[in-house]
Amino acid sequence: MSSSDPATLAGSGNVGRMFAAQAQRRPCDIALACDDATLSYSQLNARVNRLAQVMLAQGTGRGDRVGLLARNCLSFIEVELAAAKIGAITVSLNWRLSPVELRHCLQLTEPRIIFAQAGYVEHLDQTGLSGTNRLVFGDDYEAALAKAPATEPRAGGAGHAGGEDGLVIIFTSGTTGLPKGALISHRAMIARGMIYGAETGAPAKDTFVAWTPLFHMGANDFALATLLRGGKVIIVDGYQPVVLINAIKTENIHCQ
Repeated sequence: MSSSDPATLAGSGNVGRMFAAQAQRRPCDIALACDDATLSYSQLNARVNRLAQVMLAQGTGRGDRVGLLARNCLSFIEVELAAAKIGAITVSLNWRLSPVELRHCLQLTEPRIIFAQAGYVEHLDQTGLSGTNRLVFGDDYEAALAKAPATEPRAGGAGHAGGEDGLVIIFTSGTTGLPKGALISHRAMIARGMIYGAETGAPAKDTFVAWTPLFHMGANDFALATLLRGGKVIIVDGYQPVVLINAIKTENIHCQ
């Protein structure tokens, strides 16, 4: 059975491509909001495409790992979706880890490139590891995106990435030792999104507030599920009561 066979394509759902389809359906709807910044679906998709092109240009492709060390921010989601489009796997690194734990996670996953917030570059330096390309959020990150085309990227490797391909690696607490990586596939994340909608009755265009760390499933699962269903994700960096209360008052947030 060829990779272009309808049955094969039907079973090879890719989170990045599914998001692109939503961007075509509702280009002007707000996809992400964080502080005073907002991105519509079309704007977010264009930035994701540019970032995917940056990854490809640096040799990142299907099955490669992409490190991500950052607190909750717009760019966190951009990295995940860009990696998804080319079949790369996002490694969500816990910014609370000690240098020894962080070193272990990086050695375990061997990312080809690492994206990080400026405040966590020192954390990477303290691991004693070097030789991996880094791109820091801020001016360098924006300059790289500005130089890249916004066209939909081609798959970053042989075949049609999706289905059982890895989407993201999250780490357990490591209560019996060092953190242990858990690989979540595209198919699993898509299924989680469907179950989320079915079990909670949340409307497709619901709003989700991602305030717990995006490096773990508590916020990450529901943020991606909301985007795949055409909703809005409000990103909050940690517990901020006033911001959360205001969101509840002003946004279309489903409550069971």
